[in-house]
Amino acid sequence: MFILKSQQQIEKAINRAKAIRPRVSVKALGRYSVEGHAATYTVTCERRNGQKVVDCSCPAGQHGTPCYHSAAAVGLHICLAEQTSH
Repeated sequence: MFILKSQQQIEKAINRAKAIRPRVSVKALGRYSVEGHAATYTVTCERRNGQKVVDCSCPAGQHGTPCYHSAAAVGLHICLAEQTSH
């Protein structure tokens, strides 16, 4: 889990996601399935205590490191959240 504070915080993960282009599937708004190299991981995007929190089930994500799975899911989440707020 990590708290999403800025794009710069996950810039490396964003660039990696752009290069790899993992497949992201929507399970529900805020819950995504992302195909990684070794497995398919679950990414959750939500607000906890007023903070934007991202959880990924991959090994890096479990250690609080922003991973490319999270970056890919966050990109989709932002688009979907904007569409549902209108």
